[in-house]
Amino acid sequence: MVPRDKAKKLTSRVSLVEPTLARELRSAGAYIAAPLTIKYYCVSCAVHYGLVRVRAKAERRLR
Repeated sequence: MVPRDKAKKLTSRVSLVEPTLARELRSAGAYIAAPLTIKYYCVSCAVHYGLVRVRAKAERRLR
């Protein structure tokens, strides 16, 4: 378990419709909802998945 303020937060949209069908629906004027998904990763997992990079030692305290 990682504290939420220490974990890395990844927000992304997930489309529930296939891209080709979504393109046709948008051209017809339909609104397609894409809900937000929020995932939290520990620091080591975020580095492993390539979500964040390891910074130089002098730059780690800078935000």
